[in-house]
Amino acid sequence: MNDVEKKLLDEILSLIKKYPDFDPPFFRTDGDLVIPLNSALKKNREAHKRFANAFSQMMKNDASKKRKNKAWV
Repeated sequence: MNDVEKKLLDEILSLIKKYPDFDPPFFRTDGDLVIPLNSALKKNREAHKRFANAFSQMMKNDASKKRKNKAWV
């Protein structure tokens, strides 16, 4: 890691202390900087997303059924 990357990482670390929802940042071997979201939050978001998708699909399936007319003709 060169000096510029070290300085950038130090500044980001000081900033990220204000946001506890993120894990410590790191540089990948290709030079990309990664600031990962806390793994517990990722799991929670994924669970909510799956629930919303399942509920949405259930509503779509229910809406496609034709309703019978119960009025006397």
